[in-house]
Amino acid sequence: MPISIKATKNTSTGIRGVQRYGEMYRWRVDAVRFRSLTGQDPTPLFIARLNERESGCVDSVSFHTIEDAGDDLCKFLKAMTGASFEY
Repeated sequence: MPISIKATKNTSTGIRGVQRYGEMYRWRVDAVRFRSLTGQDPTPLFIARLNERESGCVDSVSFHTIEDAGDDLCKFLKAMTGASFEY
């Protein structure tokens, strides 16, 4: 069963983890948001990716649409956990 990352409140984009930057969208995930999005502790694979970043979070490239950013975030979370995600 897919895990939904759609937000009902407290987000301007409607997808948890996806943020708007000017005309573009991108996602950012730190350890706290990983737990919030996935319902589990950060996986070793995610921690390895996180340790590569000085910012303390893993983020995406910029996307022209919120749907593209949401799809990419779902793919990333699936790669990190093996679970299916949707928004």
